[in-house]
Amino acid sequence: MIIALPLFGGGSKKKEETIALKKQIYGLHKVDDETTSIPYLERYLELSQNELYFKLLYAKALLYRNDMSVPKPEEPAEDRINKAKIIQKNYNLASKIFQENVLHLEKVRPRDPNLGRWYYLWAFSEWFSDNKEKSIKLFLKAVKLDYRLTESYYNVASLYESLGQWKDASLYWRKYEKAEKELEEED
Repeated sequence: MIIALPLFGGGSKKKEETIALKKQIYGLHKVDDETTSIPYLERYLELSQNELYFKLLYAKALLYRNDMSVPKPEEPAEDRINKAKIIQKNYNLASKIFQENVLHLEKVRPRDPNLGRWYYLWAFSEWFSDNKEKSIKLFLKAVKLDYRLTESYYNVASLYESLGQWKDASLYWRKYEKAEKELEEED
């Protein structure tokens, strides 16, 4: 006795689930609710492991995550340290995902109009991971790819100030002001 099974029975269920997850993810990102999208993104990436765009959305969601407890001064030191470690681990994961996928995106789609924005977000994740020098390089790459990202100069100036490099900071404050004026004149 031969039992006939549909060829794509399991595949169509997977396809239906991925379509539903995509809708959910897009809807949440459309209203800037990245944190809520994290479990949907994780499930989607389990089903479709090679989805570059969704990996980038996942990294962005981790960067914008707002559901982690922030250490408070009145808490015991051990609790504050543990909370800080969890937050740091989250930013490190975002940085790692951005690095792998932004570099891949740049190889496969070097003219992608959003490439500068992805570099910009990656730069923030590096900044929050306390990789200030790398963050500076990424902000500069972001503004090179998309001249409208003038905030990159502002962030670079802030980073240089935090490193005590006042001359470099001053240079990038001036670049920021000049770039902002040019953008205003363009509009």
